[in-house]
Amino acid sequence: MSTFTGIAHIAIVVHDMDASVDWYRRALGFEPDGGVRPGPVEVGHPRQIMHHPDSGLVLAVHEPLRRSGDMFDPSRTGLDHFSLAVSDRAALDGWARRLDGLGVPRSPVRDAGYAEFVSVADPDGIAWELWATKPAR
Repeated sequence: MSTFTGIAHIAIVVHDMDASVDWYRRALGFEPDGGVRPGPVEVGHPRQIMHHPDSGLVLAVHEPLRRSGDMFDPSRTGLDHFSLAVSDRAALDGWARRLDGLGVPRSPVRDAGYAEFVSVADPDGIAWELWATKPAR
């Protein structure tokens, strides 16, 4: 059977790599892994690899040499958002306090019935959620 074992990395395209790397470092706790890498020549996507020290998640922040200049739009076909799991409501509240302390705009804690979450957007409008699944009853 064909299967996979997890997520190798998430790659995003941004319009200002420095601003985005700073936001992901401050807001979500990702750390740069070395310097900017050129990537394959034919693609023209220099990238900064970042990792999250607690979860091991790898994020590749790409700033194409030829970019469109538009912002992320979750209403277009394609990606809607990324959702990062947190352990419980207490952890979610901790993230909300962290984001508030950094002045990062966020949604209120929302209740989906089976989970609670907070939404944030990076400098390009890429949507992220911090997601706490409720215990089964």
